[in-house]
Amino acid sequence: MKRFKNLWDRLLFRDKGVVPTKKLLTYYGVIALITGLLSFWLFSWLFLGIAILLSLALLVIDAFMLPPKQAFNLSRSVTEQIERHQQETVTIHMHNQTNETYTVRIVDSWPTSFQANYPNQQHVSKSKHTALSYTIIPHQRGRYTLDRLYIRVKTRLGLWEKQYTYSLPQEIKVIPNLAETKRYLASAQKYLLHEGIKVKKTKTGIGDFAKIRSYAAGDDPRKINWRQSAKLQTMMTNEYEPEHGKYITILIDCGRMMGMELEEGNRLEKSIEAAITLAAAALDNGDHVSLIAFSKNIQTVVPPGKGLRHIESILQAVYSIEVDAQESNYPLALQHAQSIQKKRSMMVLFSDIQTFANEAYPLFYMKQIRKKHLIMMLGIEDTMLYKQRNSQSDGVLSAMEKSVAQSQYLKQQQVMNKWEKHGLPMLEASAERLAATAVSQYIQILNRGLL
Repeated sequence: MKRFKNLWDRLLFRDKGVVPTKKLLTYYGVIALITGLLSFWLFSWLFLGIAILLSLALLVIDAFMLPPKQAFNLSRSVTEQIERHQQETVTIHMHNQTNETYTVRIVDSWPTSFQANYPNQQHVSKSKHTALSYTIIPHQRGRYTLDRLYIRVKTRLGLWEKQYTYSLPQEIKVIPNLAETKRYLASAQKYLLHEGIKVKKTKTGIGDFAKIRSYAAGDDPRKINWRQSAKLQTMMTNEYEPEHGKYITILIDCGRMMGMELEEGNRLEKSIEAAITLAAAALDNGDHVSLIAFSKNIQTVVPPGKGLRHIESILQAVYSIEVDAQESNYPLALQHAQSIQKKRSMMVLFSDIQTFANEAYPLFYMKQIRKKHLIMMLGIEDTMLYKQRNSQSDGVLSAMEKSVAQSQYLKQQQVMNKWEKHGLPMLEASAERLAATAVSQYIQILNRGLL
C-alpha cells in the first residue's frame, strides 16, 4: 500500500518526479517539422537515426545533470501574524551546495483562501545563498499550518524539470484587518472628520485637564487661560479630555444572521474590525475594555484590561471565531457580561438589528441590565433593502418590490424607536462606516458624561 502511494505521488508530482519543459516540447516540435519537410525531397534513414541518437543523448545528459534533493538547504521566512487583506512578503532562503547554477520555480502549500504571486524563474548560483521572495494576500481569518514547499529545478540545458518536496512546518495566524484601527490611532479627530462625524468638545469643567495650547477660532472663550496669555503675549486656552478609567464591554454576535455576505467579507468580519477599533479607542483613552463573542453558547471571553497592550489579548481571542449556524442566545451573553462586569459600564452589542424587529424577548433582559449599564446596539444596514427602497419604479414588479422594502423599513424604524424609548438605542451604519460610528458614539457618550 505504501509503495502504491509513493508511485501515485510520483505520477501526480506531489512528492517528486521529472517533467519535460516547454523548451523540450518546442525542440521536439521543430525537429519533427524539419524532418517532415525534408522527407518530401531527401529522406535518409541515416540522417534520421543520427538525429534521434543526438536528441536522446541530450535528454540523458540533461537528466543526469539534475541535482539530488540534498543539494539544497531551504528555509522559509514569514511573519507568524498577518492581517486579513494585507499583503505580506514571504522569503525562501535557498543554499545551493553544488558547483552548478540552476533555474528554479517554487510553489508553497498555502490554503486556497490565500492569494500567492510566485516568481516565474529564479536563478540559483553555484555554492551561494539565494533569497527567493513572493507575496501573499490572505482573505480569511484563522489559524493555518504550512507544511510542504515544492520546487522545480532545471539545468542550463533546460530540457527536464525535476520536482522536490521539502517539509517546512510553520503556523500562521491571520488576524482581522487593522487599517481602521491604525487610522484612528494616527489621528482620532482626522479619522472621524473624514467619516463625516465631528467629535464634540468637552463641556467646561467636565473631564481632566490635558494641556495648554494656542487659541484657535471656534474655541470656547470660557476656557481661555488668561495667566498664560498675559505671560506669552498671545491667546492661550486650556484643553480638556474625557475622564479615564471607564469600563467598556463589547459583545459580538456570531449567530447565523452575521454570516450575511457583503462586498468584502461578511457582517461578522466587519463587526470584529469595528469592535477592535472601538477597543483601541477606549484603551487609548485609558479605559478598561472586556469582550464577549457568543452565538448559541459563549465562544470567547476577554476579561477587562487596560492599556494598548490589551489589544493584543483581544486580537488573539477573536482572530479565529467564525459564524455559527445557530440562533444567538442573547440572555446567556448578557448574563455572562453581568457576571464579569460588576461595575457600571458601557455595553456595545454588534449584532443584526433586523433580528430584534422580529423577536422581542431580548427586550426584557436588556431592560433589566439597563438599570445598571449603558447599552447600545450597532448593526450593518441592509444595502439591498436600501437600494430597493430608493429605486425608481419602472413597472409593476419594481413598484411592488419598492413598496415591500419601504414597508419593511418603516417596521424596523418603529421597532428601533420603541427600543430607544426604553433607553436602548439602536444604530445602523454601512459596513465602511461601522467602526467610525462606534467610536463616535463612544466619544459622544463620554463627553456628555452619561457613563
